[in-house]
This record gives sequence, C-alpha cells and structure tokens, in this order.
Amino acid sequence: MREKIRSKIYWRKLDDQAKVFSLASNSQYSSIFRLSVLLKETINAEILQKALELTLEKYKIFNVKMKRGLFWYYLEENEKKPIVTQEDEYPFKKINTKDNNEFLFKVTYFENKINVDFFHALTDGNGGTEFLKELLYRYLEIKYANQLKKMKLKEEKILESSENAYIKNYKKHSKKMYISKKAYMIAGEDLPKGEVGINHFNINLKAIKKVTKEKECSLSMLLVAMIAYSIYETNYKINEGKRPINICVPIDLNKYFRTETKSNFFSYMTINIYLKINKIYTLDDVLKMVKKEFDKKLKIERIIETISSDAGMTNNIFVRIVPLFLKKLLVRLGSLEVKRYATLTFSNIGRFEIDNEYKKYIENFLVILAPDWAEKIKCGVCSFEDNLVVTFGTKIKDCLIEKRFKELLIEDKINFKIEGNGVNVISD
Repeated sequence: MREKIRSKIYWRKLDDQAKVFSLASNSQYSSIFRLSVLLKETINAEILQKALELTLEKYKIFNVKMKRGLFWYYLEENEKKPIVTQEDEYPFKKINTKDNNEFLFKVTYFENKINVDFFHALTDGNGGTEFLKELLYRYLEIKYANQLKKMKLKEEKILESSENAYIKNYKKHSKKMYISKKAYMIAGEDLPKGEVGINHFNINLKAIKKVTKEKECSLSMLLVAMIAYSIYETNYKINEGKRPINICVPIDLNKYFRTETKSNFFSYMTINIYLKINKIYTLDDVLKMVKKEFDKKLKIERIIETISSDAGMTNNIFVRIVPLFLKKLLVRLGSLEVKRYATLTFSNIGRFEIDNEYKKYIENFLVILAPDWAEKIKCGVCSFEDNLVVTFGTKIKDCLIEKRFKELLIEDKINFKIEGNGVNVISD
C-alpha cells in the first residue's frame, strides 16, 4: 500500500492552471503570491526549519520539483531539504530554484513574521492557506511543547489531494458565452526595478460589515467598488480613460465542487466597469455596477463555462502535441495580450480559521499578490478574528489610489490602521 502511495506522489502531471503558469512566468511576471503570519514574538529560525520539515512529511504534494518534459513540465518528488532564510529583499522575486534546493515555494522570516512565497504552478490560495496553517501549528507545537498537543498526521488523505480537479469537473462542449474587452491600464511612473511598494490596511471587520449591511452588498463587492472608484478618481479621470476598469476576481472552486485537491482549483470572473469621461460618478454608482456584475457572473453556469473553456484549451489534441519549447513561446506571446484585459486583480481568500488553542500566539495574517508590468497594482484580502487586512502591492511610485481608498474608509467611518514596507508611505 505504501509503495502504491509513494509512486503516486513521485511523479505527477501539472493541473490545467499550473500548465499555464509554468509556461508564462518570467522575470516580469513571476506568478508568485505570498501568505504571511505575524506572531506575538520573534521567530526562532531553528524551530521554523524543523517545523517546515515536519510539514512536508504531511504535505508531500508540496515536496516536489519541476521537470521539463517533451510536451509539458511535470512535478517530481524532491529528495532535498527545504531551506528557511531570513527575509532580505523585496517580495515577489522569481524563486531561484537552484538557491532554494529546487522547491517551488520559499519560506522566509523577519522579526515576528513568517512568509511563504508560492509559485502559482504549485498551488492556489486555498492550498497555500492550508500549508501555512500546518507550518504555523508545527512551529507553535515545537515552541510550546508543554502547552500544545501535536496533531496527528494523516498522510494518505493528503497524498490523495493532488488531482487535476479541472478535468474532473469541466463540461467538454461548454463554451464561454461572453467576451470581455481590453481594460484601462493604470498609469504612473514605475518604481526602480525590483522594488515593490506594500501597504496593509488593517480594518475593523465589524465596522466595515456594518457598511455592507447598510449598502446591501457583500464585503468583496464593497471593496471592489471602493478600489475601482479610487482608480476612477485618481487615475482614470486624469488620463481620460476610454476603456473599462476591469477587476479580475479569482473564485475558489472548492466551494462549488466536491474535491480535496491542494493543487490549483480556482477560476475567475472579470468585473467590467464602464465609465464615461464626461460624466461624474459617485461610489454608490460604481457599487451598483459592481453588484450587477457579481450577480450576473458569480453563477455556477458562468463558472462552468470559464473552467470548461480553459480546460478545453490546455487539453486540445493540437495543443498537447506541440513541443514544450514552442508552447512556451506561444503562451508567453499570448499572455502579453491576455494581461491587457485586467486593470487590477482583487483576491479575497477569506477568513483564517485557526484552532482556539493556537490563537493566543497569533497577531495577524496577510496575503500579498505580485504586481506586474500590466497590472501595476494588485490587491489581496484576508481576515482573522475581528481584523480585515486589505493589502496593496504596487510597482508605481505614487500611492494616490491607496490614499483615495483610505479617504473612502474615513468617509464611511470605518476604523483602520496602515502598515507598509516603507517604499510608499501612507499615514493613517
């Protein structure tokens, strides 16, 4: 039985989204996202290293390296040890697998913070969240061995969770019935190469939920509207934008289909906001458009259309027989065009549910998305206890969009605090 399970993890195909990420990523588009946890104490690097090694004993599907095949990349078991290092550079640099013992994720720490950078070909926000939680539990269990009991490792269950859930759930003859238009691209002077500005808005969750109740919308609807409106007022109007503000919103498919995969299993919807340059809009006007788009596109029929279209493309017989080097060239050329259809990506991975006995050691969680040449700003959202964190990652020198977002919070009497990495400073 064990040999059968081991052979299952030793070699496996990439899921459909991973195929695209593996081909499209480069120095300008790293396909990296970061999840972080802040503790109420300084991190012990030696304990974190031990915790990481224990975590990989359970999450063997992450204990892999990427190999080049004739037609696709694939994943193979990594027999090396993962490396924990102190954070000493800006986030989102493409993971150097040679320096990282060939792993597709990277664990770093700084003061009281643990970061895990994931190459998107390995997993999505859902799988990354589970991995970070496991790493956190292992760390705290070692550090506080007398207070915390070790959780039982369920190896078989985890090993079975690397299926390509796209193939399992897509409908072969389903096609997209809608076409998005090219997006307005945020304008602004770039930061020096390699620099990324980070600003975390720590928002009182109860206060902002009160506003969503008053405006009869979801939390994601309100935040997307606030971000779009901030773009409109500080960037779109000034540059006389003619194209729609398109916000790309990833969708966790685990909420709609039965699967336990820890590989990628997400889709997306594009919230199209059409604005006229000679008309004045309010936040409520934009929110009304956003609500209408959510109601129209966050439906199971639309979701199936999207995943079926994407899965159908990667599994097309003509695509499959194209050699890898040619696939890579074609996908990178295609991604230059595809990236022009989104103004900004907004990803809300939801609430970090943590077992009660661990909560007293934790201060907060963060999710940060890598901005790129096309989407110069991206936004990651998560919550823990009564705190909501909205994080802007940017490649632009000014932070006018973030400042307008701050003003909107103040106007709605929503309590918040701002923390950043010092590149673009916004005061509370």
